[in-house]
Amino acid sequence: MSTYLAFVGTATGAVLMPGPDMLVVLRTALTGGTRAGTWAAAGAAAGNLVWGTATMLGATALLTASAAAFTLLKLAGAVYLAWLGTQALRAARRGDLLAGQADERAGRADSTHAFRRGIASDLANVKVGLFWTALVPQFLPANSGALLPAAIVATMATLVFAGLAGYALLATRLRAALRRSSVSRTANATIGALLIALATKLAS
Repeated sequence: MSTYLAFVGTATGAVLMPGPDMLVVLRTALTGGTRAGTWAAAGAAAGNLVWGTATMLGATALLTASAAAFTLLKLAGAVYLAWLGTQALRAARRGDLLAGQADERAGRADSTHAFRRGIASDLANVKVGLFWTALVPQFLPANSGALLPAAIVATMATLVFAGLAGYALLATRLRAALRRSSVSRTANATIGALLIALATKLAS
């Protein structure tokens, strides 16, 4: 139990750190409302389930054992983040409203798209894989059996969903201000620039 609680504390700190998933959830919530943002958070949590399960099966060891696999995944993640950033910058240039009524209806109707965006962001983030590869083994004693690894994977996915869903709820509280074109331009430009900066850092 002490090992599990130590992991929970460490994982909570990691979840609260800003990253690509948070930016994707924020922009999805701003454009589509709380429901869309929550579905994006669910997608990111599902991505963590995949990473966690792969770690327990030893698949993510390929990231550290194969330089080619690591580089390929890094570049794929960088391209995806750059694409999202470019979309945000184009929206800023056009003056698109982040909280327009039409966008709100579309976001509510397209939960699947929001979920796919969330899971793609998480799976494309090689640092999530390295987090699991480098961190989780420290909390898995040799005689841990199957219960502790399963609890760790489920707990991490739950923490990711709860943290990102909280960001989605916070974002929707700001929607009234974002119905102004000037504010929406600034928000889109800021999120776009941050996503492209993260993509550049990931690719380097």
